[in-house]
Amino acid sequence: MRTMVNPTEYRRELKGRILEVAMREFKTKGIRSVKMDDIAHLLSISKRTLYEIYSDKQALVLEGVRQEEEMSELHLQSFSKQLGNDSLDIVMEFYRLKLKELSIINPVFFEDLKKYRLVMEYMFERHVEHQKRAVAFFQRGVEEGYFRSDVDYDIISRIGEDAVRFVMESRMYKEYNLQHIFRNIIFLFLRGFSTEKGIKMMDRMFEEGGVE
Repeated sequence: MRTMVNPTEYRRELKGRILEVAMREFKTKGIRSVKMDDIAHLLSISKRTLYEIYSDKQALVLEGVRQEEEMSELHLQSFSKQLGNDSLDIVMEFYRLKLKELSIINPVFFEDLKKYRLVMEYMFERHVEHQKRAVAFFQRGVEEGYFRSDVDYDIISRIGEDAVRFVMESRMYKEYNLQHIFRNIIFLFLRGFSTEKGIKMMDRMFEEGGVE
């Protein structure tokens, strides 16, 4: 007997597959290099079906960026609530996630994102939210004895963002891969505002292989 597929369920599954394939292609080849035709072909669906779900490429990119951002945030929230995980554990988990993400991303992806106004507006909104939470997070690290209490973390956070912006605007990634750049930025900032206790704990994590 032939099993009937629920149209709503099929649509939901197809939407998920589109996002998965599209973001993989965008990240490895750059957004501009990947056409909507290419995505439809990879999924063996018609371009009409693709456009019925996503009206244009910007809508597709925005949904993909939003989904990945939310999944990353949910993971870190869940990780932070696990018994025994403190502020330094959370920083290192964030570090691992970023290295994994950067290992598969073509820097052109970030350049192409700037061409999509709605995507940039969404990323700015998320940035403002992250900025507010960052200061509270660093304060937790101070209370746990890992981060220095004589540092203005609002300034540190802003300088960190400018460092990342400089990397992209100067196209430093043409000389060094993004993972290598990110490692050095994190190393500089973390050790700079960490206490002796924090530095010792970080060194132990690296020695034990908990962090790449």
